[in-house]
Amino acid sequence: MIATFLLAAIVAGPQTPQAGALAFLQPTAGVHAIVRVLAKTPSYAVLQFTHAEIEGQVASGQILVKRFAFGWQAIDLSSASTLTACSVRAHYLPAADFARLRSVLSASTVDCPTGDDTDQRDVGPAADVSAVRALMVGAAEIIPFVRVVKNYAFLEWVGNGGGENFYKKTVSGWKKFAGGGGAYQSYELRQHYGVPLSIAQALLRR
Repeated sequence: MIATFLLAAIVAGPQTPQAGALAFLQPTAGVHAIVRVLAKTPSYAVLQFTHAEIEGQVASGQILVKRFAFGWQAIDLSSASTLTACSVRAHYLPAADFARLRSVLSASTVDCPTGDDTDQRDVGPAADVSAVRALMVGAAEIIPFVRVVKNYAFLEWVGNGGGENFYKKTVSGWKKFAGGGGAYQSYELRQHYGVPLSIAQALLRR
Protein backbone atom coordinates (compact mmCIF):
# COMPACT_ATOMS: atom_id res chain seq x y z
CA MET A 1 0.00 0.00 0.00
CA ILE A 2 2.75 2.44 0.98
CA ALA A 3 4.84 1.44 -2.04
CA THR A 4 1.86 2.01 -4.34
CA PHE A 5 1.29 5.45 -2.86
CA LEU A 6 4.95 6.42 -3.26
CA LEU A 7 4.99 5.23 -6.88
CA ALA A 8 1.88 7.28 -7.63
CA ALA A 9 3.50 10.33 -6.04
CA ILE A 10 6.64 9.93 -8.11
CA VAL A 11 4.83 9.79 -11.44
CA ALA A 12 2.09 12.31 -10.63
CA GLY A 13 2.09 15.07 -13.20
CA PRO A 14 0.37 18.45 -13.54
CA GLN A 15 -3.26 18.17 -12.49
CA THR A 16 -4.69 21.14 -14.42
CA PRO A 17 -4.30 22.24 -18.06
CA GLN A 18 -2.54 25.41 -16.90
CA ALA A 19 -0.02 23.42 -14.87
CA GLY A 20 0.53 21.14 -17.86
CA ALA A 21 1.41 24.16 -19.99
CA LEU A 22 3.64 25.71 -17.33
CA ALA A 23 5.57 22.46 -17.02
CA PHE A 24 6.98 23.31 -20.45
CA LEU A 25 6.94 27.11 -20.50
CA GLN A 26 9.98 28.67 -18.89
CA PRO A 27 9.86 32.06 -17.10
CA THR A 28 11.33 35.14 -18.78
CA ALA A 29 13.75 37.19 -16.64
CA GLY A 30 12.29 35.62 -13.52
CA VAL A 31 8.71 36.44 -14.52
CA HIS A 32 6.55 33.35 -14.90
CA ALA A 33 4.63 32.81 -18.10
CA ILE A 34 0.96 33.75 -18.05
CA VAL A 35 -1.47 31.17 -19.39
CA ARG A 36 -5.22 31.14 -19.83
CA VAL A 37 -7.54 28.46 -21.13
CA LEU A 38 -9.14 29.31 -24.46
CA ALA A 39 -11.04 26.06 -25.00
CA LYS A 40 -11.24 22.84 -23.04
CA THR A 41 -12.74 19.36 -23.08
CA PRO A 42 -12.31 16.67 -20.43
CA SER A 43 -9.22 15.38 -22.28
CA TYR A 44 -7.76 18.36 -24.20
CA ALA A 45 -7.21 22.08 -23.78
CA VAL A 46 -5.84 24.94 -25.87
CA LEU A 47 -4.18 27.68 -23.83
CA GLN A 48 -2.86 31.14 -24.71
CA PHE A 49 0.50 32.00 -23.18
CA THR A 50 2.64 35.14 -22.89
CA HIS A 51 6.02 35.99 -21.35
CA ALA A 52 7.55 32.56 -21.91
CA GLU A 53 11.12 31.76 -22.90
CA ILE A 54 11.52 29.15 -25.63
CA GLU A 55 15.00 28.35 -26.94
CA GLY A 56 16.33 31.58 -25.46
CA GLN A 57 13.68 33.80 -27.04
CA VAL A 58 10.70 35.56 -25.48
CA ALA A 59 7.58 34.01 -26.97
CA SER A 60 3.80 34.26 -26.90
CA GLY A 61 1.46 31.82 -28.58
CA GLN A 62 -0.75 28.81 -27.99
CA ILE A 63 -0.12 25.39 -26.51
CA LEU A 64 -2.15 22.17 -26.73
CA VAL A 65 -2.23 19.90 -23.68
CA LYS A 66 -3.79 16.49 -23.16
CA ARG A 67 -4.84 14.68 -19.99
CA PHE A 68 -3.27 11.30 -19.28
CA ALA A 69 -3.53 8.97 -16.28
CA PHE A 70 -0.73 10.87 -14.51
CA GLY A 71 -1.92 14.39 -15.36
CA TRP A 72 -1.76 16.97 -18.17
CA GLN A 73 1.10 17.11 -20.67
CA ALA A 74 1.89 19.44 -23.58
CA ILE A 75 1.59 17.80 -27.02
CA ASP A 76 1.77 20.74 -29.45
CA LEU A 77 2.86 24.36 -29.59
CA SER A 78 2.72 27.50 -31.69
CA SER A 79 5.32 29.86 -30.27
CA ALA A 80 4.61 32.73 -32.65
CA SER A 81 0.86 32.83 -33.24
CA THR A 82 -2.17 30.54 -33.19
CA LEU A 83 -2.23 26.77 -33.42
CA THR A 84 -3.56 25.69 -36.79
CA ALA A 85 -6.49 23.34 -37.15
CA CYS A 86 -4.40 21.04 -39.32
CA SER A 87 -1.65 20.85 -36.69
CA VAL A 88 -4.13 19.89 -33.98
CA ARG A 89 -5.93 17.48 -36.32
CA ALA A 90 -2.62 15.62 -36.77
CA HIS A 91 -3.04 14.34 -33.20
CA TYR A 92 -6.26 12.59 -34.25
CA LEU A 93 -8.47 14.02 -31.53
CA PRO A 94 -11.95 12.49 -31.29
CA ALA A 95 -14.37 14.47 -33.46
CA ALA A 96 -16.28 15.85 -30.48
CA ASP A 97 -13.11 17.15 -28.82
CA PHE A 98 -11.82 18.73 -32.03
CA ALA A 99 -15.17 20.43 -32.63
CA ARG A 100 -15.03 22.09 -29.20
CA LEU A 101 -11.49 23.39 -29.78
CA ARG A 102 -11.92 24.39 -33.42
CA SER A 103 -13.12 27.97 -32.80
CA VAL A 104 -9.79 29.05 -31.23
CA LEU A 105 -7.61 27.51 -33.96
CA SER A 106 -6.34 29.14 -37.13
CA ALA A 107 -7.53 27.99 -40.54
CA SER A 108 -4.11 28.80 -42.02
CA THR A 109 -2.36 26.02 -43.94
CA VAL A 110 1.09 27.63 -43.76
CA ASP A 111 2.34 25.38 -40.94
CA CYS A 112 0.34 22.27 -41.78
CA PRO A 113 2.28 19.07 -41.05
CA THR A 114 3.45 17.14 -44.11
CA GLY A 115 4.69 13.60 -44.74
CA ASP A 116 5.15 11.50 -41.60
CA ASP A 117 4.37 14.55 -39.46
CA THR A 118 0.71 14.39 -40.49
CA ASP A 119 0.31 11.52 -38.01
CA GLN A 120 1.13 12.70 -34.49
CA ARG A 121 -1.18 10.30 -32.67
CA ASP A 122 -0.21 8.01 -29.79
CA VAL A 123 0.02 4.35 -30.80
CA GLY A 124 -0.28 1.33 -28.52
CA PRO A 125 -2.13 0.36 -25.33
CA ALA A 126 -3.24 3.46 -23.43
CA ALA A 127 -1.70 2.23 -20.17
CA ASP A 128 1.70 1.76 -21.80
CA VAL A 129 1.53 5.10 -23.60
CA SER A 130 0.70 6.85 -20.34
CA ALA A 131 3.47 5.01 -18.46
CA VAL A 132 6.07 6.06 -21.03
CA ARG A 133 4.82 9.64 -21.08
CA ALA A 134 4.98 9.72 -17.28
CA LEU A 135 8.74 9.21 -17.55
CA MET A 136 8.91 12.67 -19.12
CA VAL A 137 7.15 14.41 -16.22
CA GLY A 138 9.50 17.18 -15.16
CA ALA A 139 11.17 17.45 -18.57
CA ALA A 140 10.46 20.86 -20.09
CA GLU A 141 9.63 19.52 -23.54
CA ILE A 142 6.64 19.01 -25.80
CA ILE A 143 5.86 15.30 -26.33
CA PRO A 144 3.85 15.14 -29.58
CA PHE A 145 3.37 11.37 -29.59
CA VAL A 146 4.41 8.01 -28.15
CA ARG A 147 4.47 4.81 -30.20
CA VAL A 148 4.45 1.46 -28.42
CA VAL A 149 5.16 -1.72 -30.38
CA LYS A 150 5.23 -4.90 -28.32
CA ASN A 151 7.82 -4.31 -25.56
CA TYR A 152 9.41 -1.24 -27.12
CA ALA A 153 8.42 2.42 -27.19
CA PHE A 154 9.52 5.55 -29.00
CA LEU A 155 8.75 9.19 -28.29
CA GLU A 156 9.71 12.44 -29.91
CA TRP A 157 10.43 15.54 -27.85
CA VAL A 158 10.56 19.11 -29.16
CA GLY A 159 10.48 22.66 -27.89
CA ASN A 160 13.77 23.52 -26.22
CA GLY A 161 15.74 21.61 -28.82
CA GLY A 162 14.49 18.30 -30.14
CA GLY A 163 15.25 14.61 -30.20
CA GLU A 164 14.04 11.06 -29.68
CA ASN A 165 13.90 8.62 -26.75
CA PHE A 166 13.59 4.83 -26.81
CA TYR A 167 12.34 2.53 -24.07
CA LYS A 168 12.00 -1.17 -23.36
CA LYS A 169 9.44 -2.75 -21.05
CA THR A 170 11.02 -4.76 -18.23
CA VAL A 171 9.67 -6.56 -15.18
CA SER A 172 10.14 -3.32 -13.22
CA GLY A 173 8.57 -1.05 -15.83
CA TRP A 174 9.64 0.96 -18.85
CA LYS A 175 13.36 1.78 -19.04
CA LYS A 176 15.08 4.18 -21.41
CA PHE A 177 17.87 2.54 -23.41
CA ALA A 178 18.69 5.16 -26.05
CA GLY A 179 17.96 8.74 -26.93
CA GLY A 180 19.18 12.25 -27.45
CA GLY A 181 19.17 15.02 -30.01
CA GLY A 182 18.68 14.23 -33.66
CA ALA A 183 17.04 11.31 -35.45
CA TYR A 184 17.83 7.61 -35.21
CA GLN A 185 17.60 5.08 -38.03
CA SER A 186 16.09 1.59 -37.85
CA TYR A 187 19.40 -0.13 -38.54
CA GLU A 188 21.02 1.74 -35.62
CA LEU A 189 18.42 0.43 -33.19
CA ARG A 190 18.99 -3.10 -34.49
CA GLN A 191 22.79 -2.99 -34.59
CA HIS A 192 23.47 -1.11 -31.37
CA TYR A 193 20.53 -2.03 -29.14
CA GLY A 194 19.22 -5.33 -30.45
CA VAL A 195 15.79 -4.04 -31.41
CA PRO A 196 14.25 -6.40 -34.00
CA LEU A 197 14.30 -4.61 -37.36
CA SER A 198 10.55 -5.01 -37.93
CA ILE A 199 9.85 -3.35 -34.57
CA ALA A 200 12.39 -0.58 -35.17
CA GLN A 201 10.76 0.20 -38.51
CA ALA A 202 7.29 0.19 -36.96
CA LEU A 203 8.44 2.58 -34.22
CA LEU A 204 10.21 5.01 -36.52
CA ARG A 205 8.16 4.48 -39.67
CA ARG A 206 11.38 4.76 -41.63
